[in-house]
Amino acid sequence: MKSSIFKKVSLWLLIIITVVELVMFVALYNYTYNTIVNEATVNVTSAARAAADHIYYVNPDKFAVGSDDEKDVVIIFTNTCIQYDVDTVYLILPDSKDNSAKYLARGISAHQAERQESELSNDLTGQYVEGGMSDEMKRAFAGDDSGITTHITNGGEDKLVCYMPVLYYENPESESPETDIKSLVRAEISIKNLTGDFNKKFREFAVIMFIATLTVSISAAVILYFKVSKPLKKASMKMKGFVSDRDAGFEKLPVKGTDELAEMSDSFNTMAEELEQYIDDVAELNRQKAELNIAQNIQMGLLEPPSFQNDTVTIEASMTTAKDVGGDLYYYNILENGNVFVAVGDVSGKGITAALFMSRAITLLNQYAQLGYSPSKALFEFNNNLVGHNPNMMFITAFIAVYDPKTGELTYSNAGHNYPYILSDKMTALNTESGIIAGSFSDIEFPEYTVKMKAGDRLFLYTDGITEAENKEGKLFDDGRLEKVLSDHIRSDAKGVLNAVTEEINSFTHGAEQSDDMTMLVLQTAH
Repeated sequence: MKSSIFKKVSLWLLIIITVVELVMFVALYNYTYNTIVNEATVNVTSAARAAADHIYYVNPDKFAVGSDDEKDVVIIFTNTCIQYDVDTVYLILPDSKDNSAKYLARGISAHQAERQESELSNDLTGQYVEGGMSDEMKRAFAGDDSGITTHITNGGEDKLVCYMPVLYYENPESESPETDIKSLVRAEISIKNLTGDFNKKFREFAVIMFIATLTVSISAAVILYFKVSKPLKKASMKMKGFVSDRDAGFEKLPVKGTDELAEMSDSFNTMAEELEQYIDDVAELNRQKAELNIAQNIQMGLLEPPSFQNDTVTIEASMTTAKDVGGDLYYYNILENGNVFVAVGDVSGKGITAALFMSRAITLLNQYAQLGYSPSKALFEFNNNLVGHNPNMMFITAFIAVYDPKTGELTYSNAGHNYPYILSDKMTALNTESGIIAGSFSDIEFPEYTVKMKAGDRLFLYTDGITEAENKEGKLFDDGRLEKVLSDHIRSDAKGVLNAVTEEINSFTHGAEQSDDMTMLVLQTAH
């Protein structure tokens, strides 16, 4: 079923505006309600404190209905209600022995009484407080004059109540008047009545805003249809006919005005004009891709098998190219005298040019291995040959070693390559002096060194693509991580070492695209 973008945009526009308004309404309501409650808390606390301060001379033990004290208390409490805009102020006589409390007198605001006539017409004077002394009353009766306020919402009530102790002075005119707490003041204010008018006006405001929102949304939808949806529909029909009409001559979209639709039409016309060129380019890319695949197959065919084993050595190797074809190489050869010739190299650059240079390097290495050259002599001839036929000024780093299984000696020479490691009872880096990179200057002598390998030792060779592998944050795998992996697997066989490094790199890079080839070769002597 065809879906209209006009309907989707209109619906989402209405939903977004409605949600935004609802969030604003809720936030505004909560803010206003909390403000009202906070102001009411201040008022009821101030009223309770003022009332308690004004009746210090009233002895509740001698309090009687109709007495002058009772009349004074009613007048004081009524004036307090009016002054602090609270509903009711009660004088309460607590009895901590039987956990009861009795209402002695009250004062009410005439304004509040008029609004709450049905509620306040019930005079509680002379009655006992329902439920006895609450925790708040007990705290106040114990002397807590901080203004103990509680929010009562049960039984359909929604009001703030504040309890304040009354200090009774037996003889207030004496130099050190003795005081005692015999009664409490309870001030009340109805949150329900305070918020009643606000709730009514807020509901009216919400209805008006909803109608305004609906009107704005409908108006926006109409404008959207005539200014965007309808022109887009015409453009869509033209685009649908592009493929079928292209050979017969595609009719361009009309470009009217300077808005986004005009820009879209102009862009589509440009796309149509250039599409044939794009098709040709894609065909050329496919042809080049096919050539790269052929070059990759040829290149991989020049490498020795990734696994080899005989009575004297085990060899495990791997090469992962950053592009379809790369410039890394590994090479090994079992010579007629039983010696093992191994090498790794890294050609500057990437792609077909580097692969061709690498192919030539492997051919030379194979030639020098068959001739029985020592590592230093092989690098000397290797370098001179590359310098003499290097119009593109490319170069290569290389490490060449010859292992003699009869003596256990490993003779090696280095042309600017990463130094390898020998894994034995401990890990040893072959970080002796290195010659310069091959392919740059002729007649360069490369130093040669010899180390002794025991049965079961492993020689680990690699290219800098290993230590320079990057994760998605651009951090390098580096030498430290490589050495840690090798140390952790110092007892693993050749395959185990290769797999451990590969797994650690894959975990580190986590699928990040690499810019350099990664090559490894592990030679393990027989036990």
